[in-house]
Amino acid sequence: MISKWENLTRDEIAAIDKDSAIVFLPTAATEQHGPHLPVGTDAIILSALIDHFIATQQFDEGSLIFAPLLNVGKSNEHMGFAGTITYGTQTYYAVLHDIAGAIAKSGFKKLVLFNSHGGNTDMLNMISRDLRIDFGMDVFVFDWWFTSFWEKGLKGLKQSGKYGVFHACELETSLMLHAAPETVHMELAVDEDPVEALRDNDFVTLFGPYNAGWKTSDVTESGVIGAPTYATAEKGKRLFDYAVKELKDIISAFAKTNY
Repeated sequence: MISKWENLTRDEIAAIDKDSAIVFLPTAATEQHGPHLPVGTDAIILSALIDHFIATQQFDEGSLIFAPLLNVGKSNEHMGFAGTITYGTQTYYAVLHDIAGAIAKSGFKKLVLFNSHGGNTDMLNMISRDLRIDFGMDVFVFDWWFTSFWEKGLKGLKQSGKYGVFHACELETSLMLHAAPETVHMELAVDEDPVEALRDNDFVTLFGPYNAGWKTSDVTESGVIGAPTYATAEKGKRLFDYAVKELKDIISAFAKTNY
């Protein structure tokens, strides 16, 4: 069974075999995405992927439950641009901890933090260990920004340069042109690389290997880091199709990983 948590009754949730069930907690953001994308971009993309997955896939190993999507996350790096809503670090930790605790109270033993916003990544990696210790669940982090997830999907599609995919970029704009084209204003799209200080050196860049504590206005004037002018709806469709298939394989790995 694959379902959304909010669509089940209390008795249906209680009856689920918890030994073979996986709960996904989707984490996103509400933040500026340049002049051409809506502030809900991360949440819209993640929600569309979940809906597409539920509509097209089966989970034979047990039950796969998607908890309610958290459409506000840790986005303080974008403050100063209109439209951004964020939790502070301590508040966001508490929110995630409380929700995971409630999921555990319903008897679930396996939780995946399913993330579509790069600003959440460090928090999720940190709290995953605490949730394991505090609630005894198997906890995984599925983050698509700082893994090879989209890199694999972009092979043969990406046309922009080294920094073309980062924020409000070729990737996100293509996904939005497929998922919610009525919200995209391509006539306003601009391409912008990050500032030279975080681009043209061997050690401290947006991609590492060593990181700096930056806010978005340090890096870009437009709020865009990347090349959205290369985006197309056809790329977005192919990326969604890829993502569903890749997610199915990743979920199978989670199902087989018990510790």
